[in-house]
Amino acid sequence: MVMLILPIVNRNRIMNVHIKIKSANKIRTGVCFSDAKESEIIVNREKFSDSIFSESREISAPIEFVRSKSLLYPRKYLVTTKTESSSDLYDVYEVAQPPRKVNDSLDKLYSCALTDMRKEIPGSKKGRYISLKKLGVDEPLTDEKIAKLQRIVKENDTEEWPKLFQQEGIADLKETLDFIKNFECTVISDTTIPEESLQDVLKSLEVINTKDSRNLRNYYNKALTNKEVYSKISYINKIIYNEPLTLIKSSNEKQKQLIKVKDESEFKNVA
Repeated sequence: MVMLILPIVNRNRIMNVHIKIKSANKIRTGVCFSDAKESEIIVNREKFSDSIFSESREISAPIEFVRSKSLLYPRKYLVTTKTESSSDLYDVYEVAQPPRKVNDSLDKLYSCALTDMRKEIPGSKKGRYISLKKLGVDEPLTDEKIAKLQRIVKENDTEEWPKLFQQEGIADLKETLDFIKNFECTVISDTTIPEESLQDVLKSLEVINTKDSRNLRNYYNKALTNKEVYSKISYINKIIYNEPLTLIKSSNEKQKQLIKVKDESEFKNVA
């Protein structure tokens, strides 16, 4: 399994969060189809590997391919993983249509999650760190736009907000929230590190300046900047909905949520 990992500082701890597309469900394991390669995206029978998008070096090429092949018939699409290390078998994901485009940085984030599925090797665990700041997710979320958002929300009725958001050029703030909520973020158990402990290790390694120490410093910087970006998105959520963003959940919280959804579904079926 490959995991896209978001390191983030929270309450003097560094958490490692697995981020994935919420609608992605693995529907086949250990298969090999004659009309589907490994590491493939298939939309309405069109294949990513056969398209001009596969030749692009742009990070957002995968989501652009999905959207371009879904214009006439928007429906769920398939993603195949890489083959197992000892065979030609792979797994298959089914994914709901991506949200509409808000900006390039969010498209890059979505495409990273798609690429993560395509690079997954069944039975093998491997993680890849991601930086929201490096992708540019924070760039449209300026202090000036957030100040405008606060003013509109404070001084106007709810039904007036959409029109005023458009007029003031800040509609993308709410659209960013809607886009971000298409991801599932789960804290990886037993990987939380006290921030002070990491700082002590970094301080002791600064004199050496080895590759390992630089990698560790880079990891810590990612965790710090991810906190800054996430905090800004959470603040926007607080302004609009008067509640903090609860995108990141522990494994236990996720399990409880799954049980609740299952119980509600069974209740509806009985009713």
